[in-house]
Amino acid sequence: MKEGRVDPDAIDWMVCHYSSHFFKEEIFRLLEHGGVTIPEEKWFTNLYTKGNTASASIYIMLEELLNEGHLTEGQHVLCVVPESGRFQTSIMMLTVVGPPSE
Repeated sequence: MKEGRVDPDAIDWMVCHYSSHFFKEEIFRLLEHGGVTIPEEKWFTNLYTKGNTASASIYIMLEELLNEGHLTEGQHVLCVVPESGRFQTSIMMLTVVGPPSE
């Protein structure tokens, strides 16, 4: 992020797995510290409806985001997976594509 490879203004959704509400503010603080502020209305989580589904969380959230009709072609989805056991964080940026041409 410090290298400018992530433009916060280009992010339409942030899908972030945090295992407990306790970590939400810390994740926001760390992103801000890294120069990336993503408004809370762009955050998508299912922690409060599905609970902590561990390593499947990011996939379940992406499926919900898609099937609930939130995504449109060209949008950018930043996925953040903090791993508390080893204090590592993984991120990936996805771009929504349309259906294949026939």
